[in-house]
Amino acid sequence: MPMADLSSILWRERGLLDLLLFRLEVERLVLDSGRSWWAAIAAREIEVVLAEVRHLELLRAVSVDTLAEEENLQPNPSLREIAECSPEPWRAIWLDHREAFTALTSQISEVSRGNRALPHPDRPTRARPVLQDGAH
Repeated sequence: MPMADLSSILWRERGLLDLLLFRLEVERLVLDSGRSWWAAIAAREIEVVLAEVRHLELLRAVSVDTLAEEENLQPNPSLREIAECSPEPWRAIWLDHREAFTALTSQISEVSRGNRALPHPDRPTRARPVLQDGAH
Protein backbone atom coordinates (compact mmCIF):
# COMPACT_ATOMS: atom_id res chain seq x y z
CA MET A 1 0.00 0.00 0.00
CA PRO A 2 2.89 2.47 0.44
CA MET A 3 3.25 2.73 -3.35
CA ALA A 4 -0.41 3.68 -3.79
CA ASP A 5 -0.18 6.14 -0.88
CA LEU A 6 2.88 7.82 -2.36
CA SER A 7 1.35 7.99 -5.82
CA SER A 8 -1.77 9.63 -4.37
CA ILE A 9 0.34 12.25 -2.59
CA LEU A 10 2.34 12.91 -5.76
CA TRP A 11 -0.84 13.40 -7.79
CA ARG A 12 -2.10 15.89 -5.21
CA GLU A 13 1.24 17.69 -5.25
CA ARG A 14 1.22 17.87 -9.05
CA GLY A 15 -2.24 19.41 -8.90
CA LEU A 16 -1.02 22.02 -6.43
CA LEU A 17 2.00 22.81 -8.59
CA ASP A 18 -0.31 23.30 -11.56
CA LEU A 19 -2.39 25.65 -9.41
CA LEU A 20 0.75 27.48 -8.28
CA LEU A 21 1.82 27.96 -11.89
CA PHE A 22 -1.64 29.31 -12.70
CA ARG A 23 -1.53 31.71 -9.74
CA LEU A 24 1.92 32.93 -10.78
CA GLU A 25 0.63 33.55 -14.31
CA VAL A 26 -2.32 35.48 -12.85
CA GLU A 27 0.09 37.55 -10.75
CA ARG A 28 2.08 38.36 -13.90
CA LEU A 29 -1.06 39.43 -15.74
CA VAL A 30 -2.10 41.61 -12.81
CA LEU A 31 1.33 43.23 -12.61
CA ASP A 32 1.46 43.74 -16.38
CA SER A 33 -1.99 45.34 -16.35
CA GLY A 34 -0.97 48.01 -13.87
CA ARG A 35 -3.93 47.20 -11.62
CA SER A 36 -1.89 47.30 -8.47
CA TRP A 37 -4.86 46.92 -6.15
CA TRP A 38 -5.04 43.22 -7.19
CA ALA A 39 -1.33 42.58 -6.66
CA ALA A 40 -1.63 41.94 -2.93
CA ILE A 41 -4.46 39.46 -3.45
CA ALA A 42 -2.51 37.63 -6.16
CA ALA A 43 0.54 37.44 -3.87
CA ARG A 44 -1.56 36.12 -0.96
CA GLU A 45 -3.08 33.43 -3.16
CA ILE A 46 0.41 32.30 -4.15
CA GLU A 47 1.46 32.14 -0.49
CA VAL A 48 -1.60 30.00 0.34
CA VAL A 49 -0.71 27.50 -2.40
CA LEU A 50 2.95 27.47 -1.29
CA ALA A 51 1.86 26.60 2.26
CA GLU A 52 -0.22 23.70 0.92
CA VAL A 53 2.74 22.51 -1.18
CA ARG A 54 5.02 22.58 1.88
CA HIS A 55 2.47 20.49 3.80
CA LEU A 56 2.32 17.91 1.01
CA GLU A 57 6.11 17.85 0.79
CA LEU A 58 6.19 16.72 4.42
CA LEU A 59 3.61 14.02 3.72
CA ARG A 60 5.59 12.95 0.68
CA ALA A 61 8.81 12.71 2.69
CA VAL A 62 7.15 10.45 5.26
CA SER A 63 5.57 8.33 2.53
CA VAL A 64 8.86 8.01 0.63
CA ASP A 65 10.68 6.89 3.76
CA THR A 66 7.94 4.36 4.54
CA LEU A 67 8.24 2.96 1.02
CA ALA A 68 12.03 2.98 1.24
CA GLU A 69 11.94 0.95 4.44
CA GLU A 70 9.52 -1.57 2.92
CA GLU A 71 11.62 -1.91 -0.25
CA ASN A 72 14.98 -1.97 1.61
CA LEU A 73 16.17 1.30 0.08
CA GLN A 74 18.23 4.02 1.70
CA PRO A 75 16.16 6.70 3.45
CA ASN A 76 14.87 9.54 1.28
CA PRO A 77 15.37 7.91 -2.13
CA SER A 78 14.68 9.88 -5.29
CA LEU A 79 11.83 8.95 -7.61
CA ARG A 80 14.43 7.62 -10.03
CA GLU A 81 15.82 5.32 -7.32
CA ILE A 82 12.32 4.16 -6.42
CA ALA A 83 11.53 3.53 -10.09
CA GLU A 84 14.70 1.49 -10.58
CA CYS A 85 13.61 -1.06 -7.99
CA SER A 86 9.88 -1.06 -8.80
CA PRO A 87 7.99 -3.46 -11.04
CA GLU A 88 5.73 -2.25 -13.82
CA PRO A 89 3.40 -0.40 -13.84
CA TRP A 90 4.91 1.40 -10.82
CA ARG A 91 8.21 2.03 -12.59
CA ALA A 92 6.41 3.94 -15.36
CA ILE A 93 4.25 5.80 -12.82
CA TRP A 94 7.28 7.02 -10.83
CA LEU A 95 9.10 8.09 -13.99
CA ASP A 96 5.99 9.93 -15.19
CA HIS A 97 5.74 11.77 -11.86
CA ARG A 98 9.44 12.62 -12.04
CA GLU A 99 9.13 14.02 -15.56
CA ALA A 100 6.05 16.05 -14.61
CA PHE A 101 7.74 17.49 -11.51
CA THR A 102 10.81 18.42 -13.55
CA ALA A 103 8.69 20.26 -16.13
CA LEU A 104 6.46 21.98 -13.55
CA THR A 105 9.29 23.18 -11.34
CA SER A 106 11.13 24.54 -14.37
CA GLN A 107 8.03 26.46 -15.50
CA ILE A 108 7.32 27.71 -11.98
CA SER A 109 10.90 28.92 -11.55
CA GLU A 110 10.83 30.72 -14.90
CA VAL A 111 7.53 32.52 -14.25
CA SER A 112 8.50 33.31 -10.65
CA ARG A 113 11.81 34.88 -11.77
CA GLY A 114 9.96 36.93 -14.37
CA ASN A 115 7.43 38.12 -11.80
CA ARG A 116 10.15 39.18 -9.38
CA ALA A 117 11.61 41.38 -12.11
CA LEU A 118 8.31 43.27 -12.50
CA PRO A 119 7.40 46.26 -10.32
CA HIS A 120 5.20 45.02 -7.48
CA PRO A 121 3.68 47.73 -5.26
CA ASP A 122 2.69 45.37 -2.45
CA ARG A 123 5.57 42.90 -2.57
CA PRO A 124 6.51 41.66 0.90
CA THR A 125 9.98 42.65 1.99
CA ARG A 126 11.07 39.02 2.17
CA ALA A 127 11.63 37.18 -1.08
CA ARG A 128 9.24 34.41 -2.02
CA PRO A 129 11.00 31.05 -2.06
CA VAL A 130 11.60 29.37 -5.39
CA LEU A 131 10.58 25.73 -5.37
CA GLN A 132 13.38 23.26 -5.55
CA ASP A 133 12.87 20.08 -7.47
CA GLY A 134 12.98 17.65 -4.57
CA ALA A 135 11.32 14.83 -6.48
CA HIS A 136 14.47 13.52 -8.16
